[in-house]
Amino acid sequence: MKKAHFKAYMIASLMVISAPIYAEEMSPVSVFGSQDETQQAGSAHFIGDDEMKEMGYTDAERILRRIPGVYSQTEDGYGLRTNLGMRGTSALRTTKINVLEDGVPQGPAIYSNGSMYFFPDVGRMEGVEVLKGAAAIGNGPRTTAGTINFLSRSIPTTGTEGHYSATLGADGFSRNHTYYGGNIGSMGYVFEYHDYRADGYKNIKGTGGNTDSGFDKQTDLVKFSYTPSNSSWNQTFEIMSSNTSETSNETYIGLTGVDFAADPYQRYAPSSIDQMDNDYHRYIFTHTMQPSANMKITQKLYKTRYSRIWGKSGLMYIDPDADGANTNNVEVEHSALDLAGNFAGDSGPELRPCNILTNQTAMVNGEYIKRSMGHRDYGMTGYQFVINHDIGNHALEYGYRRHKDYRSRADSGFSQRWTQGANGAMSLLSEHGNDSTRFADAELKDTDASSWHLKDVISAGAFTHTLGIRYEDTEKNDGINSNPGNSKQDVSDSATMMAASTIYNMGGGQTMFVGFSEGHSPVDAGSSASIEPEKSDNYELGYRKQTNNSFFEVIAFYNDYSQLIETCLVANGCTGSTGTTTNKGSAEVEGIEFQYRLNNMFAAPQMKGMAGTSSVRYPLMVSGMLQSSEYTGQNLTINGKSIAYVPDFQLYTSMGMETNDWSIALGAKYHDDTFTNDANTYRTGKAFIFDLHAGMNVAINSNGIKDARLFLNVDNLFDKVIVASEHEYGKRPNKPLSVMAGVKFDF
Repeated sequence: MKKAHFKAYMIASLMVISAPIYAEEMSPVSVFGSQDETQQAGSAHFIGDDEMKEMGYTDAERILRRIPGVYSQTEDGYGLRTNLGMRGTSALRTTKINVLEDGVPQGPAIYSNGSMYFFPDVGRMEGVEVLKGAAAIGNGPRTTAGTINFLSRSIPTTGTEGHYSATLGADGFSRNHTYYGGNIGSMGYVFEYHDYRADGYKNIKGTGGNTDSGFDKQTDLVKFSYTPSNSSWNQTFEIMSSNTSETSNETYIGLTGVDFAADPYQRYAPSSIDQMDNDYHRYIFTHTMQPSANMKITQKLYKTRYSRIWGKSGLMYIDPDADGANTNNVEVEHSALDLAGNFAGDSGPELRPCNILTNQTAMVNGEYIKRSMGHRDYGMTGYQFVINHDIGNHALEYGYRRHKDYRSRADSGFSQRWTQGANGAMSLLSEHGNDSTRFADAELKDTDASSWHLKDVISAGAFTHTLGIRYEDTEKNDGINSNPGNSKQDVSDSATMMAASTIYNMGGGQTMFVGFSEGHSPVDAGSSASIEPEKSDNYELGYRKQTNNSFFEVIAFYNDYSQLIETCLVANGCTGSTGTTTNKGSAEVEGIEFQYRLNNMFAAPQMKGMAGTSSVRYPLMVSGMLQSSEYTGQNLTINGKSIAYVPDFQLYTSMGMETNDWSIALGAKYHDDTFTNDANTYRTGKAFIFDLHAGMNVAINSNGIKDARLFLNVDNLFDKVIVASEHEYGKRPNKPLSVMAGVKFDF
């Protein structure tokens, strides 16, 4: 459908149906309000605690795969660097999605730097909410596509609750998750610990150095609450502390096509010196009160601190004629090695580092690989509140946030030089620079932001009408750590976004909804003043039907993006100046999202020889997306091309058999091929990837243990190999067949 026709149709539908979203009863953690998907005006989905525990995944990409319209770009296979996109936004580093935890911004520095190099430890979450389109108007700042809100472990409302799960799997994978919480008088508490690790599924070539391609990651969480018994305003005070540490042996270096075909799970020897260390600390103070029966106020103070050091191989100092003399030696960045092209067209200073990297040629005296230390520090502080006030048939919501964040980036001043032996062994030659120099000269980019939103939900019989407005104002500064006030450039911008949506209750469990919303994605701090914020006009029209046994949903959407922002990142193989931000034109995305859930496909007779099979259920789920994306205007070199990391088609289906005591389910996700660069020259593979899950209750009722369950997960059941990522650094594979088994129980 043409842009003008689609837009006219959506506006006309909005005028005819004139309606709303569900009035939100804002809890301290939820942005969803009621977690009933059928009551949301717009695309909205919720995954609860029971489903999160049943799946047992630590990877957000796998947890969200059943949500139509949410797609991912696999990087490490374990979800450590999760790349998510929605409705035409690039999945790379999840820069165009507003990611929250308990309604509070989660990213390291959401205004100053949108790249999600750190992602919340989703294996410990008790729920996740996904909002797209008009339903996300109350959230920001990166709202061109939508919002994902992860729900951390909550304090039990009554009694005590405890849980423990342990998992072992292939490639040295292990996971331990436990929490315990309860109440003592007016005090509430919960303690949680989550740990998972693996040796990795890739084999690093060569001897010596680090041959482990795996990771280990741990998170602890503590919450305390106090609810005064004599409070006339039903007040509750809660404080939360969460800490995460991670060490992962990840690299940007992929494989040539020849080497990928020979062994997709190998890694070149220089990647053995690549390692990332992450530390993330998060603190939230929450105060809720209810001055009257129709008013609720939620206030939050928050602070986060994130630090990472990613030591990775980069420049290679080489002697093109291999004569051991320093007459014509040069430095070549591995981004220019054209691994994806199998050295096609390489010559002179490019061919030799390619051959060294792939261990076809030994280094000579004086040659080395430079390992940059890539130290980044991020921080956020802020205050936000939401007031919900019901007046007659109006449900009003007013929200405000004052936020500051920063990114300190130390790229220079400290590095290492390594040499590669004939057998691939890596040896440290020297170190250059020191920490004091490195931090004093580091860039410092910071942002001072304020925002507010207002929503009015009007109930009118079978219709509910919602209008929303959001305002964002930012001031950005670009300086250095040694003199933060010595600004190289100050940039200010503001944006006002509108939204309107409607639900029409047709009866019989059927609803229709229509919505319009404006999205906004700010420019990272330190960018040129000429760079404009990214904007979007978003339209959607949907239909839902729910019965006692089924749920069906189909949504048509159209997103019109302008002033698209791209930041040059090593992650996408950018060979320009790292961190540079540009506007690269406009784009149009249109598509259809659909979902069908059936609790029981058919009433089956009791199976002979199987106790309790009279209650056997056969659940079915099918969800997916069809969409098309196209660049338009401004940048003629990519005009008419598809947006990188955006699939045209996605499908997920699951069929199972379950009783009250056991279950088995076979799932399949179709990974569509996607372009991984704007020129549309590199692309991923496509295939159906099958997974198997089974679980069985165990009769253990001693020492407080209850609801014990054994479970089995088999990922990539048929061991299908596809190219998960491809750019100048080469090809990288998806995760191979892996088996995980464990036990979990409550106490």
